[in-house]
Amino acid sequence: MASRPRSAAPAGTRTRTAPVIGVCLSLGLLAATPLAHAAVSPARAAAPVPVTVLNGDFAQPAFTGVNTSANPHAWSVGSTAGTGTTGGVWRWDATTGGHPGGLTAAMLRLPGEAAYGLKQRLRGVRSGARVTVTYDESPSVSNYCTAAALEQGQTYTVQGEGGTLADRTTLPTTEKLPSNYWKPSWRTGVTLTFTAGADEPLLTFTSTVPAAQNNSGYCGPLITNVRATHEPPPVDKTIPAGALPASEAFLGNDRRTTADAVSYCNGAANRCTFTTEEAYSFSYYAPARVAAETYLNCTRNTLNRLRPVSTANRSFGDLPAAAGLPGSGTGTPSNMAQQYTQGTGLAPAWNTSQERSVTEVVQPAEASWIETQGARRRTDGWFTATTQAADPNSDWRLHTVIDHPSTDLSDRIYQRTGPLTASEKQRCQSDRPNAPTPLGATSPAGAER
Repeated sequence: MASRPRSAAPAGTRTRTAPVIGVCLSLGLLAATPLAHAAVSPARAAAPVPVTVLNGDFAQPAFTGVNTSANPHAWSVGSTAGTGTTGGVWRWDATTGGHPGGLTAAMLRLPGEAAYGLKQRLRGVRSGARVTVTYDESPSVSNYCTAAALEQGQTYTVQGEGGTLADRTTLPTTEKLPSNYWKPSWRTGVTLTFTAGADEPLLTFTSTVPAAQNNSGYCGPLITNVRATHEPPPVDKTIPAGALPASEAFLGNDRRTTADAVSYCNGAANRCTFTTEEAYSFSYYAPARVAAETYLNCTRNTLNRLRPVSTANRSFGDLPAAAGLPGSGTGTPSNMAQQYTQGTGLAPAWNTSQERSVTEVVQPAEASWIETQGARRRTDGWFTATTQAADPNSDWRLHTVIDHPSTDLSDRIYQRTGPLTASEKQRCQSDRPNAPTPLGATSPAGAER
C-alpha cells in the first residue's frame, strides 16, 4: 500500500542498508537544503599566515637617479573601479630616502585621494580574516618641503577595506643633508590590524598633509617595506549548493565584471590557469532524502520485492553561460571547463541520473521507505592569467565556487523500516472496501424478484 513519505524513522527504527551505488549520483532538490553535516567553527589559526604583498619595497619598475614618478608595479594610484590607474606617486632611491634597510620609498601625495591614494589588494585574503599590515614610515625628504611642513611630522591615513580609517603622523625631521634634501626620520614596524570586509580587501595609504604645506603634492610622507599576515576565517560547510558565494573578478587592483574575466579566460585554451583553494574545498554527502513513496505492510506476512530507485544530480555555479562551467555534459568542453579539469585533476559528470533496483524487505505491521544521500564535491578556487605581465595591474583573476557530483565518493541508498504510526495502524485495521449487498438479498428463496 502506498502512503505519504516519511521524513524520519520513529524510535526503535531498524535500518537496512542497500549496496552503495558506485557512480556519481545525487538529488535534484539539493539546492534548498543545508549540508548534511554542519561545520563547527574551529578556533582561529595558532600562527598568522603570511600574505604576499606585491612590490612592497617599491623596487619595481627599477629606475636610475634620485626619484621617479613612474607608478610602482602592483600598486594603483587612484581608481580601482575598472578605469585603470593614474600617475602621481613619486619614489625615492635608497640613498636619498635613507631607509635603514636600503629600500626604495614611495611618497604619498595630494591633492585628492581619488587621484593620488596609493592602493593594493591583499591577494588571497578572505572576507572575515583578521589582517595585520606592517610597514615603515618617514617624513618626506623632498626639497620642495619647508621646515614648517616637517617640524611636527607629516599626516596621512591608512585603511584596510572593512576596517576603520586610521590617522597617522610620522616622526618630525628638522635637518637638511648637504644635497639639500631633508634628512629622513624612519619609524619601522608600524602596524595596522583590521578584519577584512571583502575578499582581497583594498589597502590604501593617503597623504593628509595640509595644502599650505604639501606644495601642490610634492611634499608628502614616505612609506616602504609593506608586508602583511592574516588569520584566515574557518571554512563554512553549512552553505547550501544553491546559495554559493558570488564569483568575483579583478584586473590587477580593479574590480571588473565576471563576464569580462570570462571573456578573457575563455578566449583561448591555455589563457588562464585554475588553482584550487584546498582549505576551502571539500567533498561531502548531501542531506538524506526520501525517494518515492512509503510502503505499509498491512498483511500478516513478510513482503520481499525489488523496488526501483531513481537518483538525479546537477551542478551549481554562477558563472555566465559563456564560461561553459559547470558544463552541460554534452559537446566539446569549453576552454574554461578544460582549464578547470587541468587544474583540479577532476573530470566530473556535470548532470547525471540513474535508476537502480533495491531489494525491499518489509515485516508485518511495518513501514518501509528508501532514503538517498548524494555525494558532492565543492571546489573553491581562482582562474588567473597563465602569462603574467611585468606589472600585476594587467593580470586577470577570477574567483569562483563550483559544486558538482563527487568524483571520489559514491552515493548512498538506505532501506529504512519502522513500526507503523497510530494513524497508519488505523488505516491497516479499517474495513475492506466493498460494494453494498444488492437490494432484495434478504428476501426468502424463491420469492419473486
